[in-house]
Amino acid sequence: MNFEDWYTDRMDVYRAVDVREGSLTRKERRRVLVGVPCRVYRPGAPAPGMSQTAASLVGESKLACALGVDLRAGDELLITRGGGLGQKGPALRFFAGRPEKYYEPFGAVTPGLAHQEAALREEERIK
Repeated sequence: MNFEDWYTDRMDVYRAVDVREGSLTRKERRRVLVGVPCRVYRPGAPAPGMSQTAASLVGESKLACALGVDLRAGDELLITRGGGLGQKGPALRFFAGRPEKYYEPFGAVTPGLAHQEAALREEERIK
């Protein structure tokens, strides 16, 4: 199996970067990667949670993408499910955990299994 053919989703990656204004430095979230091929594993769509102040969705999923993608813990990901297949659905927002890298297991043979995975956290307030 070649993972490259399996990455049917697309993601944009946002990261907190240093922004210098005069003598002050502050953090600002900026887009650092666009349209990265990936695949989201969802164990199930999260059910809404209710409280007295707001309704919310909280869920956990997994993400797989190529080893060369600069993915870091804390990155905000906007993922379009089926984006690599031309689907134009709404982007889902996740936050990435620490990526784990999986290298080719077969020495000189290249079956295309190398990839990285990260746990994802989805947390949204329902309007």
